[in-house]
Amino acid sequence: MHEAVKPAPNEPDDRLDWLVYRHWDPVLNRYGPIRDHYAYNGGDLGADNVVPDLSLEARLTLSSEVEMIAIVIRSGGDRFLVRIPVKGEGSVEVARNDHKQLVVPWATPLTEVDRWPCTVMLQASVVDHRLTVTLDGQPLFQPLDYDNPFAGPPGDESPIALGVRGGALSVTDLKIFRDVYYTSALSSIPRHPHGVNEPYQLKDDEYFVLGDNSPVSNDSRFWSGSPVVPRSMFLGKPFLVHLPGQVVALEVFGRSVYWVPDPRRIRYIY
Repeated sequence: MHEAVKPAPNEPDDRLDWLVYRHWDPVLNRYGPIRDHYAYNGGDLGADNVVPDLSLEARLTLSSEVEMIAIVIRSGGDRFLVRIPVKGEGSVEVARNDHKQLVVPWATPLTEVDRWPCTVMLQASVVDHRLTVTLDGQPLFQPLDYDNPFAGPPGDESPIALGVRGGALSVTDLKIFRDVYYTSALSSIPRHPHGVNEPYQLKDDEYFVLGDNSPVSNDSRFWSGSPVVPRSMFLGKPFLVHLPGQVVALEVFGRSVYWVPDPRRIRYIY
């Protein structure tokens, strides 16, 4: 869900108009932070953990009057503001929690546009304590790394916002992604996991295997013996992804529900 507001939360009014995303929590049935909810697990498993690693992708169409676009993206207690000039001199500016950051500019594609309206693909992410922003695949600055996440509130209902100054901005194909949040419980049952409460040291040719559906993946975190898979046990190469599937009501051998592959979501690994 999204709405237009001016200015963005905590942002001084510098003639920027904002489109702010508000996240609807389907488990709590209210607006709130993005949590580790998996719709295809059904309603039996909760979503207790706020996910700090987020990214966005959107197609932006700018009118000839636009002077600047801006992005707000949050990660846990940190809030990043990126200003991107469209015309004239200057380079991208980055602020973290209202403090300007020293970044190395790599590209300023919007300062050289000669055909309007202009359409670009924006991608921005804060993942593993690293901020990156690209336009049409071009990084705008050297990735900003930080090792001291702010110990503030874990997040709010508006982790993403897009701003514009001086003209019209059209936003289409907006997508927001979250990272996998690995937990210390399997199917809501607390366990004593490997590599979650404290690091697990791997030796040469050892692998720590993790499933992408953290709440129900019985992977290296929960194996009672060794959590590692030796390289010698890897045979062949995966070529097909067939999950998630579909739940089908089918009475066979006393069972009434089965998971079957969904042909629309099967994809090959090249």
